Amino acid sequence: MRDIISLAKGMGFTDAALLPVEKLVIVPEYRRFCEENLCGNYNVLPVCPPMSGTVEEMTAAMRKYRTALVLTIVTTPVNYMDRAEQRASKKHQNLLTEQLMEAMRADGLSDLLMMGAGPWKHASCMSAYCVDAQKMADAAHMKCWENDGKIRYFSLILF
Repeated sequence: MRDIISLAKGMGFTDAALLPVEKLVIVPEYRRFCEENLCGNYNVLPVCPPMSGTVEEMTAAMRKYRTALVLTIVTTPVNYMDRAEQRASKKHQNLLTEQLMEAMRADGLSDLLMMGAGPWKHASCMSAYCVDAQKMADAAHMKCWENDGKIRYFSLILF
């Protein structure tokens, strides 16, 4: 198998790191962010709660994997609050994640689980899984929230 970190960075990710799945911290209370429906997908998309499953069901599915590939793209937005710009950035993150998954499959890894930067096709987002993004970033030695005018989008591939 190719060096997955170099491959990810070569595809356009700002950074990538491998973590044991057990280092991903699940905060069940984060499900309330989905229930507040700020993204508009709650009870609309099959990959979003409640159709995607309970926190316990999603955690159990995630814990079947051993390794998490943490992927990030850091952007400097034109307008920090522009929802269309945010959607375009998330789409770009998810497209690259999907392409990386295809490369991983070509290298023989067939059992993969994607967590997107927002819901994506057949992938639930990290929020639906209630992954604590700050603790994940800390464990991967990446920045998550900084007061530097940049937005950091994250996705995960579990294998």
